[in-house]
Formats: sequence, C-alpha cells, structure tokens
Amino acid sequence: MGVLMILGVTGCDNVSWGGADFAVVHPPEVNQPTEPEEVEGEAVRERLPEGPVLYYVSVTETGPVMTPVAEISGDSMIAIRAQGDARAYAGRFIAEHMRQGSEFALYNRGNRMGTFLIREAHAPAANACPALPSAQGTLELSQGAEVLREFLAISKPSAPEVGRRAGAPPQITRQMQVLGPILAERLLRARRAQLPGNWQRAMAQLIPFPVSGQSNAGYATTFLVDDTLGTGYDNEGYSLFYVGIPNQMSFDTAYVDFTNYPTEGKAAPRVVDYLDWNRDDQPELLLQVYGINDTWFEAVGRDREGKWRRIFRQRCEQDRRAPADSAR
Repeated sequence: MGVLMILGVTGCDNVSWGGADFAVVHPPEVNQPTEPEEVEGEAVRERLPEGPVLYYVSVTETGPVMTPVAEISGDSMIAIRAQGDARAYAGRFIAEHMRQGSEFALYNRGNRMGTFLIREAHAPAANACPALPSAQGTLELSQGAEVLREFLAISKPSAPEVGRRAGAPPQITRQMQVLGPILAERLLRARRAQLPGNWQRAMAQLIPFPVSGQSNAGYATTFLVDDTLGTGYDNEGYSLFYVGIPNQMSFDTAYVDFTNYPTEGKAAPRVVDYLDWNRDDQPELLLQVYGINDTWFEAVGRDREGKWRRIFRQRCEQDRRAPADSAR
C-alpha cells in the first residue's frame, strides 16, 4: 500500500481515502497584533471628524479668528477633542480640515454673508482648554455685513445652500416682549424659584428665529437673576433659558434650561446664532454659556421626532449641571 505524507510545521489530521493514507496539515496560525502601532508619537491614531464641521468666527482687534465647534452628525453633534497628545491631534486636524487657502462659507442669522479664507492655522497653546486649533484669515463679506462681529462657518464643499439673502431675519415683536416674561414666570413658579424684581432687566436676551412650517417666528430668551451675560460674578442667583414656538395666539415652551447657581454653578447661556446646519428645514441654535471663569458652547435643536433638546455640550471643567428639560 502506497503512503503519501504531506508534512508541515504544525499538527495534522490523519484521514483515509481509498488505499492511501493522507496527513492533512493545517497552515500555521498568524498572530494578529492586538495593539495599534504608534503613529506620529500617538499610541492610538485618534478619530478625526468625518462629517461637516461647524466653526465659530469672531472678529477681534487683531483680525478674524475661526475655531471649530463640533462635527455635524444628523440631528446631533460630536465633540472634537483629543484624548492623548492635543498638539499632535490638532496638527492632523489642521492638515485635514484647516489647510492654508481653504475657504469657508459664512452665515449670520441664517443668511449667507461671505467667505472666510484661511491664512494660517495654529495648534492650541499648552494647557489650553478646549485644546482646539484656531485659524486666522481674511473675510470677504457681502454688502452690509461689515458691521457684524461673529459668524457661523462651514467649509464650502459641505456648506448648506443658502442664498445671500434667503429672507430678512425675523424681528422682535411686541407679542414676544409681553408673553416672554409671562411664560418665564410660569416656568420659575413651577421650579419654586424666586421671581425677578424687574422683568425687563432680568430678560438678558431675546432672539427671534424662523420656525419650519410656521408663518410666525419663534424665539429664544435668557432670564438672569443676580447675574450678567458674561463671565465673572459668583455662584449666586440663577439663569432661565427657554425656546418659545408659536402656537395660535401664544407660544409653547418647547425647551427649558433652568440653572440654580448655588447647587449647579453659574451657567448663563447666550444665543450666538442660528442656522439650519443639518439641513432638516429647521434652524438649530448655537449657544455660548458663561461660567465664572470659563465659557463653552452648547447647541439645541429638534431631534428626528420633532422634540427640542440639547444636541451638543462641551465644557472643560467638571460638569455640575443637570440635564435640560423639555416642556410643552
């Protein structure tokens, strides 16, 4: 009886077939690495944004400066942050999203206002918080936009198609001025908060914005007690921020954020601007929130079920705030 042997460096299975015996040898197993290789000094190559990025542009004494806010992801947003080497991450972010000569569409109150052209980008300073890159550049603005001091920006390939004048921004109405404090009083009483002594002084901001499917505008408003809309002061007083959506002859409070400073720490929100950055036919609101020593960005908007909620928040300090609530 003839015998055929197929030999290898590992174990084998013996089988019989006809008049011959075979030794079937399995190929050697290859050990796959379980840890990622080091790349550019980072133990792990951290994820860069894959979708459009929303930026904030402010006009400072030294010129316009642009910083990233967050990655746009459906009806939510993804924070941009490095878990490891912040400067290495910022360098990769700049190479991918903020190269010299890149152009970004500028928006203010939902309208296209011009272009931001990057001249140079910089990694964050040591111990900066948040540790995000920034860019200096030049502005090419439409007529009348020269007086504006802040914008939202998105890279031109990803920018929403909004005309230079898609429509005049909504204006504050007498109805908003009258009903705003009335609804705020109801919300504060429900939370057993001390009422302001002067409602007009307590109303720190009132921003109207267009509402999808409505001929009348909605509004966002901030009420402050024992505080101002900026950094400083202390953990005394409170803030009330809410979104009012038109409903017949009044407004529904679609989103409410009440912060009791003694228990949660100072957080005074200001609407920076609004824009339909996720293209769902409803503008989202970008907020800048002031603490005692720091500021941070938040955003509110509608989810897929049409409910208003906080869709983004990124703060460097330990989070002391409770989740915002929604009320109708």
